Amino acid sequence: MSHIFISYSRQDQDYVTRLTKALESHRLPVWLDDRIDYGTTWPRVIQDHLEQCAAFLLVMSPRSQDSHWVQCELSMALELRKPVFPLLLEGRRWLAVAALQDVNVMGGKLPPANFFDRLRPYFPTPSATADSIALQDVVADNFESSPPSPVGWAPPAVPTPPAILTPPFTPPSTPTAEDDLSSETGIDYTRLRDLLKAQDWRAADKETYKVMIRAIGKKSRQWFTSDELLNFPCSDLRTIDRLWVKYSQGKFGFSVQKKIYVEYGAKLDGKYPGDKIWHTFCDRVGWRKGGKYWRKDSKYLNYSDLKANPSLSPDGEFPCCVVVEGVVWAVGEKQLAHCWWCLFSRINACKL
Repeated sequence: MSHIFISYSRQDQDYVTRLTKALESHRLPVWLDDRIDYGTTWPRVIQDHLEQCAAFLLVMSPRSQDSHWVQCELSMALELRKPVFPLLLEGRRWLAVAALQDVNVMGGKLPPANFFDRLRPYFPTPSATADSIALQDVVADNFESSPPSPVGWAPPAVPTPPAILTPPFTPPSTPTAEDDLSSETGIDYTRLRDLLKAQDWRAADKETYKVMIRAIGKKSRQWFTSDELLNFPCSDLRTIDRLWVKYSQGKFGFSVQKKIYVEYGAKLDGKYPGDKIWHTFCDRVGWRKGGKYWRKDSKYLNYSDLKANPSLSPDGEFPCCVVVEGVVWAVGEKQLAHCWWCLFSRINACKL
């Protein structure tokens, strides 16, 4: 049976596991080297599955680029002229596949819907009734056009065919991938999921505050303390981030913000990184405008000024209403920033 062969570094296993679930939710068959049975000849099994695959999916990162086995698998796929689909998870594009169109999945994003559509033609669905119907038509025509039988001759008994040779074919429906709404504190994330699915970003942002404040046992319009954020339940934090990242196609989410925060030199120690780093981070995610942080005309934006549109917003613009419901301060204001430093530190500890 043909399948998609995924070539990757084991250090990127978490992302590849999510990717595999996404592919299988689109009814695309996948094979990973973690499915090799004990006692088998490992390189031979990999080679056999590579030769049999209908498509070769390459997860590019500095770790996979340094992997001897990934390089061997890629070389063989190119030699066999397999369709190669590169995904850029981290780092730079590879020279070996520079002529191919890659898909940017940096930050752990899943590929967009059209990526799965590009793979689907390699796994066509066979027709289950066409041959049977044609055969019935031919048989009927042959009986009607047979010459007259000799007098006294009787045809041998022919068993009556069943009324239906093949059941009517119903194309399998593609199941909707179930969202993991895990919570250590019994929080129901259904409404947050539905708001994000509907792309109501502002309402989802405010719902994010509500579920987070309930997760620590507080009520709406109360504040988070540093200790509460530094010890926020990891399972709940992962669920919230996973939903934001999925339904924004990797544009929004705490993990997206954390990555940008670190890119500008911030430490994930729950401490203020300094004016320059903090202001530059806020510029990048669209919470501040006006150029250099020391300029008098630079300012933090009000909540109503945010774009709230993935096609227009900077990466990481949302979520941002995690300090107090109905933000009354300007987004990113230094008086509130300590909450973000603590939150980013917890995000890192929870391995988001």
